[in-house]
Amino acid sequence: MGKGGALSEGVLKKIILSYTYVAIWISLSFTVIVYNKYILDRKMYDWPYPISLTMIHMGFCSSLAYILVSVLKVVEPVQMTRDIYLKSVVPIGLLYSLSLWLSNSAYIYLSVSFIQMLKALMPVAVYSIGVLLKKKTGLKAIP
Repeated sequence: MGKGGALSEGVLKKIILSYTYVAIWISLSFTVIVYNKYILDRKMYDWPYPISLTMIHMGFCSSLAYILVSVLKVVEPVQMTRDIYLKSVVPIGLLYSLSLWLSNSAYIYLSVSFIQMLKALMPVAVYSIGVLLKKKTGLKAIP
């Protein structure tokens, strides 16, 4: 903070940028939920195979990641051994695919508003599980 408690211009830009990213993330998340609901709902498009929709999602994400890293060189490629890849990347990919498949399956049975509430609750659930498994400590008081 600058004089008199005012925010500096750099801090203000970072805050605005952060809120912009959050707004974009919320908008895209909502759009994906509504689109998946449209595709999987029996009254609308009636696509009965959530696993195939998951495979399309994963293929698109993989292709986009390949283009960003290998073609456009947005980030530096990471060098890793096969052992590290199998122990670090593959389990996360499998769990993410399972999560995406099951969440896509839920679109058939649940309303969009309920799914939005569940997604909003997810950070709380992850933090709570981290505390239960003693990977995180409880909330600390701010001095």
